[in-house]
Amino acid sequence: MSRKKRDTIAIVITGLAFGGAERVTSYLANYFVSQGRNVHLISLTKGEHAYPLSDKIPITEYDISPTLPVMLRYLSLIRHIRKTLKTIRPRVVLGMMSYSGSLACIANLGLGTPFIISERNDPYTSKGFSEFEKKILRFVYRSFVTKAVFQSKGALSYYYAETDPRGIVIPNPLFTESMPLPNPNSIDSKNIVSAGRLNFQKNFSLLIQAFHKVHSLHPSYRLIIYGEGEQRVELEALVRSLGLEQAVFLPGIEKDIFLRFLEAGMFVLSSNFEGMPNALIEAMAMGLPCITTDYSEGRGTVITEGKNGLIVPRNDAEALSNAMLSLIENPKYAQDLGREAAKIREALDSTSVCKQWLSAIESTTV
Repeated sequence: MSRKKRDTIAIVITGLAFGGAERVTSYLANYFVSQGRNVHLISLTKGEHAYPLSDKIPITEYDISPTLPVMLRYLSLIRHIRKTLKTIRPRVVLGMMSYSGSLACIANLGLGTPFIISERNDPYTSKGFSEFEKKILRFVYRSFVTKAVFQSKGALSYYYAETDPRGIVIPNPLFTESMPLPNPNSIDSKNIVSAGRLNFQKNFSLLIQAFHKVHSLHPSYRLIIYGEGEQRVELEALVRSLGLEQAVFLPGIEKDIFLRFLEAGMFVLSSNFEGMPNALIEAMAMGLPCITTDYSEGRGTVITEGKNGLIVPRNDAEALSNAMLSLIENPKYAQDLGREAAKIREALDSTSVCKQWLSAIESTTV
């Protein structure tokens, strides 16, 4: 086997379609290649690649029938991942997200390859796994993982003690080189925007319900939610039931989200749970006044209440409505929040964050 193959960083992820973890994975893979490293992407599903990838990155995709019983599907994926890892013989394996990461970790057992897993949500509030499955994940993290990367200290504390050297915190990177400069006149816009998968996690039904009150008081405002997902039909029905067909829009996935942010006056995140939401940090970097739910139940968000944005309780439509109204009716306050939010560009500079990732990977040994 050639040295080139042995120097490879294998990255395992559930898929490469639209999503925050998928975007970060694509960015990191491209950065590693730009630094002269070899990368092999392993996707547990076959489908669209939502984000640009270097043509130097080979991709292995699996097409396992979704109709298989859950355990048979898991076993099939583990078998496929293990076969691929034995073929490419990577120097290190990085499992992005707990689902794909835990399967890859089990597949990697006995191969003598260091394994890094990265949790991309807040495990305390995430509803993606049952309590039994969370116990299995804890066992995998504590028993088989060489190193684990988290987006916050709160997420790290779910799996490890603060002094455990296996757990490290690396924030999401902001690729400001691809961003336009903030629009200083954004508060003049009547567009309230959000972005993400149309699913339970993002809780856009809450946002639409909260906007109903806003629209009744300020009918010139529009709510635009960019993204696609399994709740589209449900959300469209909610819009119709509230009589908001001319005020709430679901245009689908937007390739140039920064252009849409330039046209907006406010960004709102209504999620039930998150890790470190890319859409929110990008909206902040664009200088938008931002509102977020307390998606980590007090364990910390990227917003400091009243300084660079507003935080409201989860599942509280009244509080979310009032927060939107406070920004609409106090434009100077909104402008100050947006100006402070834009400072996140420096804190999450992509070069610095990607260097942290590369350092974590290259310092990992069995």
